[in-house]
This record gives sequence, structure tokens and C-alpha cells, in this order.
Amino acid sequence: MRDEWKAILAYVYAFICFFDFVVVPSWIGINRPPIDDLAYLNIEKFKQVWQHHQPFTLQGGGMFHLAFGALLTGSALNGYGKKGQ
Repeated sequence: MRDEWKAILAYVYAFICFFDFVVVPSWIGINRPPIDDLAYLNIEKFKQVWQHHQPFTLQGGGMFHLAFGALLTGSALNGYGKKGQ
């Protein structure tokens, strides 16, 4: 486990990004009510139809991606040039 944490970190980050940028927007798009339901100008239905997904990991200026980027970069560069590794 000591040697594999870098790969696990990369897979976890990739999974989170895939979920946040592909799965959740697709789910919202599939479950969106049809536009034909707007015949009575129900404001709540109107909001549901035109609702857009805002990725959770981009909230707060993308600090999540900056933090994971720092971890992945630091772990990739750690030990660079050392003999025996």
C-alpha cells in the first residue's frame, strides 16, 4: 500500500472528475421534465427545465483541482533523480 498510494490517488481523482463532469450532468439531462409540460407556465417546472449543472469540484474557484494537482505533482516529482528508487 505504501508504494501504490500515488496510483490510487490518481484513480480517485479521475473517478471524481468523471462523476462530476459526465455522470451528474447526464443524470440531470435524462431526468429533466419535457418542455411540453410548460403549457401552464408553472415557474417551478420552468426552472427545472432550464436548470444547468454546476460542477461541485469547481465551486470555490476550483480549489479542489488545485489541491489534487499539487498532490499529484508533488508525488510524481518526489524522488526524482534519487538513486535506488
